[in-house]
Amino acid sequence: MLFSANRILALDVMRGITIVGMIVFNTCSGYHYAQLYHAPWIGFTLADTAFPFFVFIMGMTTWLSLRKYDFRPTGRALRRIAVRAVGLILVCWAFDLLGSLLFTLDSGGDILSIFSEMRFTGVLVRLGVCYGVCALAALYINHKRFPYVIVALLAGYFILLLCGHGFDRTPENILGIVDRALLGESHMCNDMGIDPEGILSTIPAIAHTMLGFWMAAMCLPRQDNKASLSPLLSGGAGGRLFFYGSLLLLSGFLLSGVCPISKKIWSPTFVMITCGAASLMLGVLIEILDVRQRGVRVGKFFSVFGANPLFLYLLSEGILWPLELIKVNVQSSILNAQSLTVNDVSLWDWLFNGIFAPIFGEQGGDLAFAFVNVLFCWLVGFILYRRKIFIRL
Repeated sequence: MLFSANRILALDVMRGITIVGMIVFNTCSGYHYAQLYHAPWIGFTLADTAFPFFVFIMGMTTWLSLRKYDFRPTGRALRRIAVRAVGLILVCWAFDLLGSLLFTLDSGGDILSIFSEMRFTGVLVRLGVCYGVCALAALYINHKRFPYVIVALLAGYFILLLCGHGFDRTPENILGIVDRALLGESHMCNDMGIDPEGILSTIPAIAHTMLGFWMAAMCLPRQDNKASLSPLLSGGAGGRLFFYGSLLLLSGFLLSGVCPISKKIWSPTFVMITCGAASLMLGVLIEILDVRQRGVRVGKFFSVFGANPLFLYLLSEGILWPLELIKVNVQSSILNAQSLTVNDVSLWDWLFNGIFAPIFGEQGGDLAFAFVNVLFCWLVGFILYRRKIFIRL
Protein backbone atom coordinates (compact mmCIF):
# COMPACT_ATOMS: atom_id res chain seq x y z
CA MET A 1 0.00 0.00 0.00
CA LEU A 2 1.48 3.29 -1.09
CA PHE A 3 1.05 5.92 1.61
CA SER A 4 2.35 9.45 1.16
CA ALA A 5 1.44 12.23 3.54
CA ASN A 6 -1.47 10.15 4.85
CA ARG A 7 -2.71 9.49 1.29
CA ILE A 8 -3.51 6.23 -0.47
CA LEU A 9 -2.70 5.95 -4.17
CA ALA A 10 -5.84 3.99 -5.10
CA LEU A 11 -8.03 6.53 -3.29
CA ASP A 12 -6.32 9.46 -5.02
CA VAL A 13 -6.68 7.77 -8.39
CA MET A 14 -10.37 7.05 -7.85
CA ARG A 15 -10.97 10.62 -6.74
CA GLY A 16 -9.17 11.78 -9.87
CA ILE A 17 -11.33 9.55 -12.07
CA THR A 18 -14.49 11.04 -10.55
CA ILE A 19 -13.22 14.58 -11.17
CA VAL A 20 -12.47 13.70 -14.80
CA GLY A 21 -15.98 12.29 -15.05
CA MET A 22 -17.52 15.44 -13.59
CA ILE A 23 -15.58 17.60 -16.08
CA VAL A 24 -16.65 15.47 -19.05
CA PHE A 25 -20.30 15.35 -17.97
CA ASN A 26 -20.46 19.11 -17.30
CA THR A 27 -18.65 20.21 -20.50
CA CYS A 28 -21.58 19.86 -22.89
CA SER A 29 -22.14 21.64 -26.19
CA GLY A 30 -25.62 20.16 -26.43
CA TYR A 31 -24.82 16.87 -28.13
CA HIS A 32 -23.72 14.50 -25.35
CA TYR A 33 -24.07 10.76 -25.74
CA ALA A 34 -27.08 9.52 -23.78
CA GLN A 35 -25.00 8.01 -20.95
CA LEU A 36 -23.22 11.34 -20.44
CA TYR A 37 -26.48 13.07 -19.54
CA HIS A 38 -28.00 12.73 -16.08
CA ALA A 39 -31.20 10.70 -15.93
CA PRO A 40 -34.06 13.23 -16.22
CA TRP A 41 -35.83 11.84 -13.14
CA ILE A 42 -36.13 8.11 -12.40
CA GLY A 43 -33.32 6.01 -13.85
CA PHE A 44 -29.58 5.69 -13.83
CA THR A 45 -26.83 6.70 -16.27
CA LEU A 46 -23.04 6.83 -16.21
CA ALA A 47 -23.22 10.57 -15.54
CA ASP A 48 -25.10 9.84 -12.31
CA THR A 49 -22.06 8.10 -10.79
CA ALA A 50 -19.46 10.90 -10.56
CA PHE A 51 -20.88 13.08 -7.77
CA PRO A 52 -21.99 10.19 -5.51
CA PHE A 53 -18.63 8.49 -6.01
CA PHE A 54 -16.96 11.68 -4.83
CA VAL A 55 -19.26 11.86 -1.79
CA PHE A 56 -18.39 8.25 -0.95
CA ILE A 57 -14.66 8.99 -1.27
CA MET A 58 -15.08 12.08 0.90
CA GLY A 59 -16.52 9.84 3.61
CA MET A 60 -13.47 7.58 3.40
CA THR A 61 -10.99 10.46 3.45
CA THR A 62 -12.86 11.93 6.43
CA TRP A 63 -11.99 8.77 8.31
CA LEU A 64 -8.35 9.08 7.23
CA SER A 65 -8.11 12.76 8.17
CA LEU A 66 -9.71 12.32 11.62
CA ARG A 67 -7.62 9.27 12.37
CA LYS A 68 -4.70 11.48 13.40
CA TYR A 69 -6.92 13.06 16.10
CA ASP A 70 -7.81 9.56 17.33
CA PHE A 71 -11.44 10.53 16.62
CA ARG A 72 -11.61 12.72 19.74
CA PRO A 73 -13.48 16.07 19.76
CA THR A 74 -10.44 18.20 20.53
CA GLY A 75 -10.44 21.91 19.83
CA ARG A 76 -8.03 21.39 16.94
CA ALA A 77 -10.22 18.73 15.34
CA LEU A 78 -13.39 20.80 15.70
CA ARG A 79 -11.70 23.88 14.20
CA ARG A 80 -10.49 21.80 11.27
CA ILE A 81 -13.98 20.48 10.64
CA ALA A 82 -15.56 23.94 10.87
CA VAL A 83 -13.01 25.54 8.54
CA ARG A 84 -13.41 22.88 5.88
CA ALA A 85 -17.21 22.61 6.04
CA VAL A 86 -17.86 26.35 6.06
CA GLY A 87 -15.08 26.91 3.55
CA LEU A 88 -16.69 24.59 0.99
CA ILE A 89 -20.00 26.43 1.33
CA LEU A 90 -18.43 29.89 1.04
CA VAL A 91 -16.31 28.87 -1.96
CA CYS A 92 -19.46 27.59 -3.69
CA TRP A 93 -21.32 30.84 -3.09
CA ALA A 94 -18.35 33.01 -4.09
CA PHE A 95 -17.78 31.03 -7.28
CA ASP A 96 -21.45 31.20 -8.28
CA LEU A 97 -21.60 34.93 -7.54
CA LEU A 98 -18.50 35.57 -9.64
CA GLY A 99 -19.98 33.71 -12.59
CA SER A 100 -23.30 35.54 -12.23
CA LEU A 101 -21.48 38.87 -12.02
CA LEU A 102 -19.52 38.27 -15.22
CA PHE A 103 -22.57 37.23 -17.23
CA THR A 104 -24.70 40.04 -15.78
CA LEU A 105 -22.10 42.64 -16.73
CA ASP A 106 -21.85 41.16 -20.22
CA SER A 107 -25.61 41.36 -20.73
CA GLY A 108 -25.93 44.81 -19.17
CA GLY A 109 -28.26 43.58 -16.44
CA ASP A 110 -28.75 44.78 -12.89
CA ILE A 111 -25.77 43.77 -10.75
CA LEU A 112 -27.88 43.69 -7.60
CA SER A 113 -29.99 40.96 -9.17
CA ILE A 114 -27.17 38.46 -8.66
CA PHE A 115 -27.87 38.58 -4.92
CA SER A 116 -31.65 38.36 -5.24
CA GLU A 117 -31.26 35.32 -7.51
CA MET A 118 -28.28 33.74 -5.77
CA ARG A 119 -28.59 29.98 -5.39
CA PHE A 120 -28.10 28.82 -1.80
CA THR A 121 -27.63 25.16 -2.67
CA GLY A 122 -25.10 23.47 -4.94
CA VAL A 123 -22.56 20.68 -5.28
CA LEU A 124 -19.99 22.21 -2.93
CA VAL A 125 -22.65 23.28 -0.44
CA ARG A 126 -23.85 19.69 -0.24
CA LEU A 127 -20.26 18.49 0.17
CA GLY A 128 -19.69 20.97 2.98
CA VAL A 129 -22.83 20.00 4.87
CA CYS A 130 -22.28 16.27 4.42
CA TYR A 131 -18.65 16.50 5.48
CA GLY A 132 -19.47 18.60 8.53
CA VAL A 133 -22.25 16.34 9.79
CA CYS A 134 -20.32 13.13 9.11
CA ALA A 135 -17.13 14.45 10.74
CA LEU A 136 -18.97 15.59 13.87
CA ALA A 137 -20.79 12.25 14.06
CA ALA A 138 -17.41 10.51 13.83
CA LEU A 139 -16.21 12.39 16.91
CA TYR A 140 -19.31 11.93 19.06
CA ILE A 141 -20.86 8.61 17.93
CA ASN A 142 -19.35 5.17 18.36
CA HIS A 143 -18.35 4.01 14.89
CA LYS A 144 -19.97 0.62 15.51
CA ARG A 145 -23.32 2.42 15.61
CA PHE A 146 -22.84 4.06 12.21
CA PRO A 147 -24.73 1.29 10.33
CA TYR A 148 -27.78 1.84 12.56
CA VAL A 149 -27.66 5.61 11.98
CA ILE A 150 -27.27 5.10 8.22
CA VAL A 151 -30.22 2.69 8.05
CA ALA A 152 -32.35 5.04 10.18
CA LEU A 153 -31.60 8.01 7.91
CA LEU A 154 -32.33 6.09 4.71
CA ALA A 155 -35.46 4.41 6.08
CA GLY A 156 -36.79 7.68 7.47
CA TYR A 157 -36.14 9.44 4.18
CA PHE A 158 -37.88 6.65 2.25
CA ILE A 159 -40.98 6.99 4.44
CA LEU A 160 -40.87 10.75 3.86
CA LEU A 161 -40.77 10.20 0.10
CA LEU A 162 -43.68 7.74 0.21
CA CYS A 163 -45.87 10.00 2.32
CA GLY A 164 -44.93 13.25 0.57
CA HIS A 165 -45.19 12.34 -3.14
CA GLY A 166 -41.40 12.28 -3.17
CA PHE A 167 -41.15 10.13 -6.29
CA ASP A 168 -43.42 12.44 -8.33
CA ARG A 169 -41.87 15.13 -10.49
CA THR A 170 -44.49 17.70 -9.59
CA PRO A 171 -44.72 20.85 -7.45
CA GLU A 172 -46.60 18.76 -4.87
CA ASN A 173 -43.39 16.85 -4.09
CA ILE A 174 -42.48 17.31 -0.41
CA LEU A 175 -38.87 18.03 -1.37
CA GLY A 176 -39.92 20.97 -3.51
CA ILE A 177 -42.42 22.26 -0.97
CA VAL A 178 -39.75 22.45 1.74
CA ASP A 179 -37.16 24.01 -0.60
CA ARG A 180 -39.54 26.69 -1.83
CA ALA A 181 -40.66 27.46 1.71
CA LEU A 182 -37.18 27.70 3.25
CA LEU A 183 -35.04 28.83 0.30
CA GLY A 184 -37.46 30.64 -2.00
CA GLU A 185 -37.81 29.85 -5.71
CA SER A 186 -35.27 32.50 -6.72
CA HIS A 187 -32.58 30.88 -4.56
CA MET A 188 -32.82 27.30 -5.79
CA CYS A 189 -32.18 25.29 -8.93
CA ASN A 190 -35.75 24.75 -10.07
CA ASP A 191 -36.61 21.42 -11.69
CA MET A 192 -40.40 21.29 -11.59
CA GLY A 193 -40.17 23.08 -8.26
CA ILE A 194 -37.51 20.66 -6.93
CA ASP A 195 -33.83 21.39 -6.28
CA PRO A 196 -31.56 18.37 -6.97
CA GLU A 197 -29.28 19.53 -4.13
CA GLY A 198 -32.15 20.60 -1.92
CA ILE A 199 -32.59 20.50 1.85
CA LEU A 200 -34.36 17.20 2.47
CA SER A 201 -32.42 15.26 -0.17
CA THR A 202 -29.27 16.16 1.75
CA ILE A 203 -30.38 13.65 4.43
CA PRO A 204 -29.57 10.56 2.31
CA ALA A 205 -26.42 12.31 1.06
CA ILE A 206 -25.27 12.53 4.69
CA ALA A 207 -25.98 8.80 5.07
CA HIS A 208 -24.01 8.32 1.84
CA THR A 209 -20.97 10.08 3.35
CA MET A 210 -21.28 8.14 6.59
CA LEU A 211 -21.39 4.91 4.60
CA GLY A 212 -18.08 5.84 2.97
CA PHE A 213 -16.68 6.64 6.41
CA TRP A 214 -17.85 3.34 7.86
CA MET A 215 -16.45 1.44 4.87
CA ALA A 216 -13.04 3.02 5.52
CA ALA A 217 -13.29 2.06 9.20
CA MET A 218 -13.98 -1.54 8.20
CA CYS A 219 -11.36 -1.84 5.46
CA LEU A 220 -8.43 0.49 6.19
CA PRO A 221 -5.86 0.40 9.03
CA ARG A 222 -6.55 2.52 12.08
CA GLN A 223 -2.90 3.56 12.39
CA ASP A 224 -0.66 4.87 9.62
CA ASN A 225 2.39 2.64 9.98
CA LYS A 226 4.09 -0.25 8.21
CA ALA A 227 2.85 -2.91 10.60
CA SER A 228 -0.80 -2.01 9.96
CA LEU A 229 -0.48 -2.46 6.20
CA SER A 230 -0.23 -6.26 6.21
CA PRO A 231 -4.02 -6.86 5.92
CA LEU A 232 -4.10 -4.54 2.92
CA LEU A 233 -1.08 -6.05 1.21
CA SER A 234 -2.58 -9.51 1.59
CA GLY A 235 -5.74 -8.32 -0.16
CA GLY A 236 -7.85 -7.91 3.00
CA ALA A 237 -9.10 -4.42 2.17
CA GLY A 238 -9.96 -5.29 -1.41
CA GLY A 239 -11.80 -8.43 -0.31
CA ARG A 240 -13.92 -6.56 2.23
CA LEU A 241 -14.67 -3.81 -0.28
CA PHE A 242 -15.78 -6.44 -2.80
CA PHE A 243 -18.01 -8.12 -0.22
CA TYR A 244 -19.71 -4.97 1.10
CA GLY A 245 -19.89 -3.43 -2.38
CA SER A 246 -21.57 -6.50 -3.88
CA LEU A 247 -24.03 -6.64 -0.96
CA LEU A 248 -24.97 -2.98 -1.37
CA LEU A 249 -25.25 -3.22 -5.15
CA LEU A 250 -27.45 -6.32 -5.06
CA SER A 251 -29.66 -4.94 -2.27
CA GLY A 252 -30.10 -1.64 -4.10
CA PHE A 253 -31.24 -3.28 -7.32
CA LEU A 254 -33.55 -5.69 -5.47
CA LEU A 255 -35.21 -2.81 -3.61
CA SER A 256 -35.45 -0.58 -6.71
CA GLY A 257 -38.89 -2.04 -7.50
CA VAL A 258 -40.19 -0.47 -4.30
CA CYS A 259 -37.85 2.51 -4.08
CA PRO A 260 -36.96 3.80 -7.57
CA ILE A 261 -33.38 4.80 -8.34
CA SER A 262 -33.06 8.56 -8.78
CA LYS A 263 -30.16 10.97 -8.43
CA LYS A 264 -32.47 14.00 -8.56
CA ILE A 265 -33.99 13.04 -5.19
CA TRP A 266 -30.96 11.00 -4.00
CA SER A 267 -33.20 8.03 -3.27
CA PRO A 268 -32.03 5.37 -0.78
CA THR A 269 -31.54 2.82 -3.57
CA PHE A 270 -29.41 5.37 -5.40
CA VAL A 271 -27.23 5.59 -2.28
CA MET A 272 -26.91 1.81 -2.07
CA ILE A 273 -26.13 1.24 -5.74
CA THR A 274 -23.59 4.05 -6.11
CA CYS A 275 -21.86 3.21 -2.83
CA GLY A 276 -21.75 -0.43 -3.87
CA ALA A 277 -20.30 0.40 -7.27
CA ALA A 278 -17.77 2.77 -5.69
CA SER A 279 -16.68 0.05 -3.25
CA LEU A 280 -16.14 -2.43 -6.07
CA MET A 281 -14.20 0.11 -8.10
CA LEU A 282 -11.98 1.02 -5.17
CA GLY A 283 -11.40 -2.66 -4.43
CA VAL A 284 -10.20 -3.19 -8.02
CA LEU A 285 -7.89 -0.15 -7.83
CA ILE A 286 -6.40 -1.29 -4.52
CA GLU A 287 -5.75 -4.74 -5.96
CA ILE A 288 -4.11 -3.36 -9.12
CA LEU A 289 -2.26 -0.31 -7.83
CA ASP A 290 -1.45 -1.06 -4.22
CA VAL A 291 -1.31 -4.84 -3.91
CA ARG A 292 0.12 -5.80 -7.32
CA GLN A 293 1.65 -2.36 -7.93
CA ARG A 294 0.79 -2.35 -11.63
CA GLY A 295 -0.52 0.46 -13.80
CA VAL A 296 1.01 3.06 -11.48
CA ARG A 297 1.99 5.34 -14.36
CA VAL A 298 -1.54 5.34 -15.74
CA GLY A 299 -2.88 5.84 -12.24
CA LYS A 300 -0.69 8.90 -11.72
CA PHE A 301 -2.47 10.64 -14.59
CA PHE A 302 -5.64 10.57 -12.50
CA SER A 303 -3.83 11.17 -9.21
CA VAL A 304 -2.99 14.65 -10.53
CA PHE A 305 -6.72 15.41 -10.37
CA GLY A 306 -7.03 13.59 -7.06
CA ALA A 307 -4.33 15.74 -5.47
CA ASN A 308 -6.14 19.06 -6.18
CA PRO A 309 -9.75 18.01 -6.81
CA LEU A 310 -11.57 21.15 -5.65
CA PHE A 311 -9.33 23.59 -7.53
CA LEU A 312 -9.34 21.61 -10.79
CA TYR A 313 -13.10 21.08 -10.66
CA LEU A 314 -13.69 24.81 -10.29
CA LEU A 315 -11.08 25.53 -12.97
CA SER A 316 -12.92 23.25 -15.40
CA GLU A 317 -16.09 25.25 -14.80
CA GLY A 318 -14.47 28.68 -14.78
CA ILE A 319 -12.50 28.13 -17.99
CA LEU A 320 -15.81 27.80 -19.85
CA TRP A 321 -16.94 31.31 -18.90
CA PRO A 322 -14.67 33.22 -21.31
CA LEU A 323 -15.56 30.73 -24.05
CA GLU A 324 -19.19 31.77 -23.63
CA LEU A 325 -18.53 35.49 -23.07
CA ILE A 326 -16.04 36.16 -25.89
CA LYS A 327 -17.83 36.80 -29.19
CA VAL A 328 -16.46 36.04 -32.64
CA ASN A 329 -17.64 37.53 -35.95
CA VAL A 330 -18.32 34.79 -38.47
CA GLN A 331 -19.87 34.74 -41.92
CA SER A 332 -22.66 32.29 -42.52
CA SER A 333 -24.74 31.52 -45.57
CA ILE A 334 -28.45 32.27 -45.33
CA LEU A 335 -29.78 31.19 -48.69
CA ASN A 336 -26.82 30.44 -50.89
CA ALA A 337 -23.11 31.12 -51.30
CA GLN A 338 -23.82 34.64 -52.61
CA SER A 339 -25.99 35.63 -49.66
CA LEU A 340 -23.83 36.10 -46.58
CA THR A 341 -24.36 37.71 -43.20
CA VAL A 342 -22.04 38.38 -40.27
CA ASN A 343 -23.08 36.94 -36.91
CA ASP A 344 -21.63 37.23 -33.44
CA VAL A 345 -21.27 33.80 -31.89
CA SER A 346 -19.54 32.72 -28.71
CA LEU A 347 -15.99 31.46 -28.91
CA TRP A 348 -17.33 28.13 -27.61
CA ASP A 349 -19.79 27.80 -30.54
CA TRP A 350 -17.12 28.91 -33.00
CA LEU A 351 -14.67 26.27 -31.79
CA PHE A 352 -17.26 23.52 -31.60
CA ASN A 353 -19.04 24.16 -34.90
CA GLY A 354 -15.93 25.23 -36.77
CA ILE A 355 -13.43 22.60 -35.60
CA PHE A 356 -14.74 19.76 -33.43
CA ALA A 357 -18.10 18.97 -35.03
CA PRO A 358 -16.78 18.88 -38.64
CA ILE A 359 -14.00 16.47 -37.63
CA PHE A 360 -15.69 14.21 -35.08
CA GLY A 361 -19.38 14.77 -35.67
CA GLU A 362 -21.76 16.40 -33.19
CA GLN A 363 -21.66 13.81 -30.39
CA GLY A 364 -18.04 12.85 -31.00
CA GLY A 365 -17.09 16.51 -31.22
CA ASP A 366 -18.86 17.22 -27.95
CA LEU A 367 -16.86 14.46 -26.24
CA ALA A 368 -13.61 15.62 -27.86
CA PHE A 369 -14.28 19.18 -26.68
CA ALA A 370 -14.79 17.86 -23.14
CA PHE A 371 -11.52 15.91 -23.32
CA VAL A 372 -9.68 19.09 -24.32
CA ASN A 373 -11.01 20.69 -21.14
CA VAL A 374 -9.81 17.65 -19.18
CA LEU A 375 -6.33 17.86 -20.69
CA PHE A 376 -6.06 21.59 -20.02
CA CYS A 377 -7.01 21.08 -16.38
CA TRP A 378 -4.60 18.14 -16.15
CA LEU A 379 -1.75 20.30 -17.43
CA VAL A 380 -2.45 22.94 -14.77
CA GLY A 381 -2.81 20.21 -12.15
CA PHE A 382 0.44 18.55 -13.25
CA ILE A 383 2.36 21.80 -12.79
CA LEU A 384 0.93 22.13 -9.28
CA TYR A 385 1.66 18.45 -8.59
CA ARG A 386 5.30 18.74 -9.69
CA ARG A 387 5.77 21.80 -7.51
CA LYS A 388 4.09 20.02 -4.58
CA ILE A 389 1.34 22.64 -4.42
CA PHE A 390 -1.87 21.19 -2.96
CA ILE A 391 -4.80 23.60 -2.68
CA ARG A 392 -7.06 22.30 0.06
CA LEU A 393 -9.56 23.55 2.60
